[in-house]
Amino acid sequence: MPIDSQPGQNLSAELIQAQLKRIQASELFVHSRRYPAFLEFVVLKALEGKQDELKERTIGVEAFKRSPDYDLNADPVVRFIAGEVRKRLAQYYYEPEHQAELRIELRPGSYVPEFKYVALSAAEGDRGHALALETTGKTLTIEPQANKPTIDLPADIASPQTGARLRQRRILVGLAAAASLVLVLLASAASYFWVRTNTASEEFWRPVLSSPNAVLICIGSPEAFVSNERLDSDRASSAGGHPLSSNPVAMADAVVVAKIQQVLFNHSKQYSLQAHADVSFSDLQKGSVILISAFDNPWTMRLTDPLRFHFVRTGPSIYEIDDRLDPHRRWVLDTMTPFTRVGHDYGIVARFHDPTTDQMVVVAAGIGENGTLAAGNLIADKRFLEEDEVKGELPRRYQNLEAVVETETIDGKPGPPRILAVQTW
Repeated sequence: MPIDSQPGQNLSAELIQAQLKRIQASELFVHSRRYPAFLEFVVLKALEGKQDELKERTIGVEAFKRSPDYDLNADPVVRFIAGEVRKRLAQYYYEPEHQAELRIELRPGSYVPEFKYVALSAAEGDRGHALALETTGKTLTIEPQANKPTIDLPADIASPQTGARLRQRRILVGLAAAASLVLVLLASAASYFWVRTNTASEEFWRPVLSSPNAVLICIGSPEAFVSNERLDSDRASSAGGHPLSSNPVAMADAVVVAKIQQVLFNHSKQYSLQAHADVSFSDLQKGSVILISAFDNPWTMRLTDPLRFHFVRTGPSIYEIDDRLDPHRRWVLDTMTPFTRVGHDYGIVARFHDPTTDQMVVVAAGIGENGTLAAGNLIADKRFLEEDEVKGELPRRYQNLEAVVETETIDGKPGPPRILAVQTW
C-alpha cells in the first residue's frame, strides 16, 4: 500500500488512520462538517494509492457533490477548504501536547497529504513513540542517520577566548529564539482565545466589520400602485415638487435597516445608506454591501440570482424562493392572499464573497415584508444567532453562507425566524 512518508519512517495505515481520527476529534475540526470530511477524503485516497485522483475538480465532484463540469473559478470550494485545513493542521501541531504525534500535512498548492514524524527532543520522542504503541501496538522504525564527519578547527578559532565568545553568542541566540517562541505562543494563545470566545453574532459579521472601507446599506423601493391622477395630485402637494411615492421605503425594510445600523454602530463601523436606484455597480465594488429586501431591490435579485436559493416571480401574484439543486423544492407566497390570512412568509439570509464585485455581500430579504423582518432579525438580533440550532448552521469565519428562513405569521404579525435550508461553500 503506497504511503507518502518521510524516508526512513515505517508508517502503517492503521497508525495514520488513528491519527486522522485524533485530529478530527480536536476542537479545531470537531465543530465543522467540511474540514474533517475533506481531510478524511484526501488521507484515505492517499492510503489507497490514488494520489493522482487528488485534483481540485475530482475532490469537488466526489467530496462536495459538485457537477462534473462545475466552474472552478466561480466555486472555489476545494481551494478554500484546503487552505483552511492547512491552517488548522498547523494550529493543531503547534500545541505542545500534539508536537510528538504523527504529522499529517498538506503542502501549499497540493492536495496530496504527507505523513511523517518530526525530529524532537529525547523526552518528546519517547512520548511520541509511546503514543504510537498505545494506538496501534506496533513499533515505529526509524533508520539511524549516518555519523556526521568531524571538522578540525584552526588554532585561532579553537582558542579558549574564541570558544568563550562562541559560547556567549550561542547563549544570546538561544535567548533570542526563546523570546521569539514565547511571543509566538502568546500570539497563538490570544488568537485561539479570541476565536473560542467570539459570539455567533461577531463571527457572522466579522468579514464585513474587518473590511477597511465603509459598508454600503442598499435598500429597496417598493412599487407605488397609484393612478396617474393620484400621482399628479401627490406631485403637486409634496415638498420640493417630488411625489410622495417616488422613493418610498417599506416599514419592514426600515426596521431591518435600523437593527443593522445598530450592529454597525456597536462595532464603530462606518456605513452609508442608499436606495437601490442611487447605487451603481462601481458603488458595490468599493466595500462590503448589505442588501435589504428582494423583489423591490434589483441589486438583491441580481447578486443572489447565481446562488442555490434565489427569488423568482412565476405569476402576476406568485412570488417564491427556488432551489437550483431540487427543482421541486419551492417556498411560495401568493400576494393575492389577504395580508392577515398569510400563515407563513419566507426569506433569504446570505453572507458571501461576490466574484463580480470582489466584495463581501450580506443579504436580508424576504418574499413579503415579514420574510424580510425574519431575515433581518436572524442576523441582527443576538438572541436568534446564539440559539444552538442556529449556531450549528452558521459558517466558520470567512466561509460563505446562504439560508432560507421562515416565519409563522398570526394576524399579519411575524414570529421568530426558523432556518429551513442551508448552503455553505
